[in-house]
Amino acid sequence: MKKRIAIIAAALAVFAGIAVAVYAAYDVGGSSAPSGFTAGTAADLAVDPQEEDLNGILPGQTVQMDVLISNTNPVPVQVTGLTATFNDGGVCALTVAPVNGWYPYPLAASTSYWDALNVTMGDAAPGCEGWAGLLVTATASGTMP
Repeated sequence: MKKRIAIIAAALAVFAGIAVAVYAAYDVGGSSAPSGFTAGTAADLAVDPQEEDLNGILPGQTVQMDVLISNTNPVPVQVTGLTATFNDGGVCALTVAPVNGWYPYPLAASTSYWDALNVTMGDAAPGCEGWAGLLVTATASGTMP
């Protein structure tokens, strides 16, 4: 009986040694960059401006336009800025400024974040009144760390 226990104990010790060796072979410390990306590579970000926030803006007013920024990358990114342009050719004298001045900020892989822009209408030309089809193009810039 003692011999059988000794054989079982020896066998368990051998298996445990193999398990530790296999674990050590695959548990490597350190870090690496995702394949195909290097530090500072531009990040693809999906941007959705809530243009309805601009309904009713008048000359001299500033309104906040919310913008949803989505990280479509499988890795985290740093959002480095947000801006918007308009298709009015400058007739409506619209300018933008970030509401949040804390760029850059991190955005985890495959997540979204609500950011915002202050949109100001300056001295709009008469042709701006009742402007139909005003389009907003928002752009977020970012890099992969």
